[in-house]
Amino acid sequence: MIYIKEAILHIFDVNSDEPIFSFAGLDISEKFTMDYIHAMIEKVEDSDNMKKGVLAEGNPMISTFSTLTTNFIETTKALTEKFFSITKLNPEIPPADLLFVYFTMDEVPHLGLFKLNYSNSITHHISYESEQLTNQLVVNQSILPSARQAIQEGMVLNLNVMEYHVIEKKHLIDELAEKVFYFTEMFLEDKPQPSLKENIAIIKKAVQKTSKAFNEEEFQVLADTKDAIVHSMTEENVIDNQMIAETLYGDNYAKKEKFFEEVQEMGYVDRAPAEVAVAGPKYSKQKFRLDNGIEISIPIDLYKDPEVVEFINNPDGTTSVMIKNIEKIKNLF
Repeated sequence: MIYIKEAILHIFDVNSDEPIFSFAGLDISEKFTMDYIHAMIEKVEDSDNMKKGVLAEGNPMISTFSTLTTNFIETTKALTEKFFSITKLNPEIPPADLLFVYFTMDEVPHLGLFKLNYSNSITHHISYESEQLTNQLVVNQSILPSARQAIQEGMVLNLNVMEYHVIEKKHLIDELAEKVFYFTEMFLEDKPQPSLKENIAIIKKAVQKTSKAFNEEEFQVLADTKDAIVHSMTEENVIDNQMIAETLYGDNYAKKEKFFEEVQEMGYVDRAPAEVAVAGPKYSKQKFRLDNGIEISIPIDLYKDPEVVEFINNPDGTTSVMIKNIEKIKNLF
């Protein structure tokens, strides 16, 4: 159960590269405001891009976060000052407003910090010139994302144990001359674990490298990998690296060793939480694109049923796909 206690919005002034602080909170009695805040929290918590981390005991941000429950407005101003001191020096980082929310989740105090990037939109402007009313088109450069739109950066922080959930994006930092996750590395001064999406991408790359090393047909192994990942998420709510290796390689220890070597080198975190509610729908189908332009989408629970679909290796080295026992075909035009 989420209970919103306080919320405030600090604005980035694109004309002066400085923040415009609010000295009073948002009106959280407004249903629109409450719905918007709840949507922002869900966008972090329900994303497969979400990464988890815990601020270490000596992290300098802990002392600032610890004052939030007793002095919400001043603490958010201090956090805004640090955040904008990073972004204003790096023009590739999009300008944005910062939305801070103090709330409890299951009676545990949390901070929500959401970066609301600006977008452009055209609106009308009414002016009077020489006592004549004139309607003009103008560009509004500070349009915030709607409740339905995705956000690129945001954080939910457990204020009791300093564990955070974050979604973020790499941006070019001029001083470093490279793209980094500035939200965690420079603002939070921490490094979280890979997200579910990143973990799955690491497994995919490791499988591809292992297949290449042993001259295997990649499409088949990747399909089996996807099946194993979904099974692991369904059965245990984690991605079990050992189970995936057993499913793919059985008693072939050379392939297993190569696979484990690759995932470890790329930073995979084994048995990290993987909620099926987040990842399941994206992995409910096996999708193939053939070199002749045909695309096939097969429900994952039917993929291994030989009475439904069969992949046939031909003597000339090509592959045929046979779809079986079809009673009715519907055009999805």
